[in-house]
Amino acid sequence: MAGMDVLCSDKTGTLTLNKLSVDKNLVEVFAKGVDADSVVLMVARASRTENQDAIDTAIVGMLADPKDLVIDIKKVHFLPFNHTDKRTTLTYIDGYGKMHRGSKGAPEQILNLSHNKSDIECRVHAVID
Repeated sequence: MAGMDVLCSDKTGTLTLNKLSVDKNLVEVFAKGVDADSVVLMVARASRTENQDAIDTAIVGMLADPKDLVIDIKKVHFLPFNHTDKRTTLTYIDGYGKMHRGSKGAPEQILNLSHNKSDIECRVHAVID
């Protein structure tokens, strides 16, 4: 069983080749001091390609070098996707000893995790719409 809020397809490619893709130009950043490349890396780290999930594979495929997934990080905890939380989460420590937590999932679930939810909520919903 699965749920979906938005499905974008292009009649050719996605459906005929069964291969999803992500347009990095459409990545929205809602935090100061963070760029799209950092967002993609964090989301890719919260993905698992060994499950052969099409979304995870498309996200990891956005990286210039897939080795970036594990360089200079120590994984602390991984929360796999479940239908209650509607997200995955990876907690890790970077090469400088700083702890990070990256999640990917349903927009409302990710928004609820945001420290600046009240500041970005209207913009998030506008982007989704």
